Amino acid sequence: MKRHLASGALFALILSGCGSVDATLVTRPAGSTSFQGDRAELVAAGEALWNDNSLGEAGVACASCHVGGAQFKDTFTEPYPHRVAMAEKMSGLASIDAEQMVQFCMIVPMKGEPLAWDSRELAALAAYIDDVEQPNFATK
Repeated sequence: MKRHLASGALFALILSGCGSVDATLVTRPAGSTSFQGDRAELVAAGEALWNDNSLGEAGVACASCHVGGAQFKDTFTEPYPHRVAMAEKMSGLASIDAEQMVQFCMIVPMKGEPLAWDSRELAALAAYIDDVEQPNFATK
């Protein structure tokens, strides 16, 4: 019989063995620009990516750890940028924005590469987090 881990246990398992993340990997390079597009289209694309378990190498989607707001802390009710304990502990960044959180999650729980800073995927996930996930969590 196959056992399924609760999202918290899955998240802890994924993070085990992860020591630190180079802050430069999750910080937008000076002079770079983000993908520009229709906000509604980006949010829709972001929702699909949020639920895509093939985005990273770990076989989990963003929604795997954050279903129903799981793994979000009270600081998530604050607009970005804000403190994220995991990112602070692992990269030394006292405050991060939505793009940085996406990049951080791509590297740590999803065990993949950061997305290109000018990619539609990064812009879409950040837009979805800002416009849908964060407001939904804040109202709970």
